[in-house]
Amino acid sequence: MRTMSWTRPCYGLDWSHSLFYLTLLLWTRRMNGLADFSNYLSRIITSHSAHACDGQPLRLHCPRHSTISIQSAFYGSGAARLCGADPPLRAHNHSCSAFTALQKLLSECQSHRDCQLPVTHLLFGKDPCPGTAKYLHVDYKCKPTEHKRHVVCEGGTMILRCKPPKVLNIYAAVYGRSLGQTDTCPSHLTRPPPFECLNHDAVHLVTKSCYSKQRCAVAVSNQTFRDPCFPGTRKYLSVIYSCVPQTLLREADPHIFSSTSSPSVDTEKAPPLDQEEPFPKGSDSSGAMMSNSLLTYAYIKEHAEMAALLFTSSVCVGLLLTLLAVSVRVTCRGRRLRDHRLAPKSLSQTVNRQEEEEEEEDDDDDEDDDDEEGTESSFISAAERKAIYGWEEVTYVSEAAERAERIERREMIIQEIWMNAYLNGSSC
Repeated sequence: MRTMSWTRPCYGLDWSHSLFYLTLLLWTRRMNGLADFSNYLSRIITSHSAHACDGQPLRLHCPRHSTISIQSAFYGSGAARLCGADPPLRAHNHSCSAFTALQKLLSECQSHRDCQLPVTHLLFGKDPCPGTAKYLHVDYKCKPTEHKRHVVCEGGTMILRCKPPKVLNIYAAVYGRSLGQTDTCPSHLTRPPPFECLNHDAVHLVTKSCYSKQRCAVAVSNQTFRDPCFPGTRKYLSVIYSCVPQTLLREADPHIFSSTSSPSVDTEKAPPLDQEEPFPKGSDSSGAMMSNSLLTYAYIKEHAEMAALLFTSSVCVGLLLTLLAVSVRVTCRGRRLRDHRLAPKSLSQTVNRQEEEEEEEDDDDDEDDDDEEGTESSFISAAERKAIYGWEEVTYVSEAAERAERIERREMIIQEIWMNAYLNGSSC
């Protein structure tokens, strides 16, 4: 029985294995979350486009924590011919468009996560070219919830910058004045107009000047942008942008870095992109590893609380597993030592017991009693021996009492004889 207790397994190790597998599962799900975050970054960096023909629905969609930012919209019939060939009699109407397409898309889909519109000329007012197959083409970006916004009044210079290795990514730019923003670039000479006057085409000029650069400067004036307001109205330029890693932008839009077209807007001279690149050109595997490390760094920086919570939970789980392993080890070692100590002690007790029994047998043999009584008494337990000793003592007391009673009777008889003899002698 003692040897079986030595080989008994420690079932506490099963709990440690379960906790280890649970931690591995949570960490795997976190890695999947990082992969989803990589997909999310690619969605909010790149530009998206969608088109639909007359009678078909057009859907614009962005991932979570981002909204739609319309870049351009075209409704009509152009050289693309996305909806089939036009009738030959209508060849002169191949190029026609609705002027309200951009404004309609801005009012319906701007700053929404999901937008769906039925493509029909009734949505844009008057039919620009009746009898011609038309389509709606939209270019848009997914603007992240956490972004930067910079406003510069008319007559100033807007300077946008990012810390290397990050570069600029433009999501929206508007030049003019909107309603309800009297505190932005106020004018004491003229009153603001009672309607909005905005130039949404400014996003193309700002993107052309600042996209994929670490620093850019744009002059805010009517010479740079088309004036959408009445003369005398003080306007401003509002730009929504973010700083993204240059490596991710290169992977998402590689043709931007290879293009050498010079912008038409006045910008400050910036160093070449080759000098801005902080990492040397290497193989695809090294680039992928660098991209993954940048993704992890960007995720940790953007979600500092989640990263701290994950780190703290990992440390706590590690300490818990270590404590559990140490406790199991100490418990198993204590059981082994205890069993190892009990085994020699039990053997010594059995040997001592046998020696005591042999000594008792020898003592019984040395006594004057019979051998049979001695052998029988050696097998009698202590309780039985005590009962026997008590009975013998009671028997001895009763015999002494009988003997005293006999002596007393004998004396009484002797006294009666003496009295009788004395009486007889006196009578004589």
